[in-house]
Amino acid sequence: MLKQILVGIFAFSLIALIALWVITGGPRQLVTDTTESIRAAVTTDKDVGFQLPWQPAQIFPTIDITDLYDFSAEEERAYSAYADYPEYPDYPDFAPTHAQQLAELESEYDRLRAEASRQRTFGAPSPYAGKVAIQSDISGVRASDPREEYLQIVANYANSETIDISGWILESALSGTRILIPPAASPFIANSSNSVGSVLLEPGGLALVTSAVSPVGVSFRENMCTGYLGQFQDFGLPLSEECPSPAQVLPLTEENLRLYGDACFDAIMHLPVCRFPQNLPSSVSSACRAYLTDALSYNGCVKQNRFRSAFNKNMWRIYLGSPKELWRNSHDAVRLLDAQGRTVSVYVY
Repeated sequence: MLKQILVGIFAFSLIALIALWVITGGPRQLVTDTTESIRAAVTTDKDVGFQLPWQPAQIFPTIDITDLYDFSAEEERAYSAYADYPEYPDYPDFAPTHAQQLAELESEYDRLRAEASRQRTFGAPSPYAGKVAIQSDISGVRASDPREEYLQIVANYANSETIDISGWILESALSGTRILIPPAASPFIANSSNSVGSVLLEPGGLALVTSAVSPVGVSFRENMCTGYLGQFQDFGLPLSEECPSPAQVLPLTEENLRLYGDACFDAIMHLPVCRFPQNLPSSVSSACRAYLTDALSYNGCVKQNRFRSAFNKNMWRIYLGSPKELWRNSHDAVRLLDAQGRTVSVYVY
């Protein structure tokens, strides 16, 4: 019985104390004290940055960044100038200074002046500009001997068409020399009256335009037999020597052995390409001699090969027919004009 009385008294006392704590504002005071503790922890002043309640004050000192926003007078002017250029990104460093603006204006002036000079030199452009050009070659244009003085006119490899340059004009800007590009023979036939026609430059084609008179009396397109022409005539500029070899002209077969004899083929082994056989051994048969002297010649080579797909070369020999040099040896600007007088290319040297 006594134990029950004591438990009751303890329970009554505990309830009375809790009621008294609530009446005197106990919960509100706990929340207020906690809030003030947290505010004191995060409040910064001039000397102390963020810290926890138990953290020493100087572990993380406060960094003052107000000076970063202190614009100098010069920076303010630059920023004001920048405001006049809305096309620049949102960074004042991109604003042009007066010196930069002046440099840009001078650069643009130089570009316009160079363009005006180029227009005066170039003249009205031809639709063939960029498709055909005079190739740079100082040694050729400055030669004093007209047989060795030349210009090279080249067709762009990217062209999709064959371009006729016969009737076009070469003109010196300083001396005033103007000369027409003549027609040419294709194929050329030696010791014959050749018909001439257009000079057709296929993509990547080259016309070697020599100032002198043609050694064969006419301009012509090179072919696989052209090398024979250089044996007895001086072309000044060497011809390519890519003729069919004597062994290809008269191959060693059983039938040919019976027709021409073995001495014929012994002689063929020692004959050079692109050369007419002048000193054949006496041991060769008359049939062999007759065949070789006909086949191993320019006209004989043309007769045998002119209908082959590889007969023509993409190279023309053009002769302007001048007895003296045409182009200045020091400096000049040579223009290539099309048939309508429009500028195709200018070579300045």
